[in-house]
Amino acid sequence: MFGSIRVSAVLFGVGVGVLGLAVASLALWFVLFSLGVAGAAGAATTFGTLAGFAIAGWFAGRRALFSHFFHGATAAMGIALAVVVTAVVNGSPAPTPQVVLLAALAIAVGGLSAHLAARTKAA
Repeated sequence: MFGSIRVSAVLFGVGVGVLGLAVASLALWFVLFSLGVAGAAGAATTFGTLAGFAIAGWFAGRRALFSHFFHGATAAMGIALAVVVTAVVNGSPAPTPQVVLLAALAIAVGGLSAHLAARTKAA
């Protein structure tokens, strides 16, 4: 299956998705912090990560010529890999159930947004 992947589409999706993750996280953190919400950073990071998955999947799916769902899921998994590696390097134990949940969310959100992007491209 990896022989039929358009690497430039996946890398573009990962790059745009990481930028989207950062912008969404910072914007939501600013709003929540201004409202005095406790744990604003955690909530903003969670929302930003899911938004990054969706953005990565969308752009990878739009640029892919075929297998849009697979390209979107792969791009979102690239972001999930970066999140896990960053957490482990900074001392987090990264429990297996949490890593599996993150991977499942990446595949579902990235793949679905890529599928939707391909449908809008075809119309």
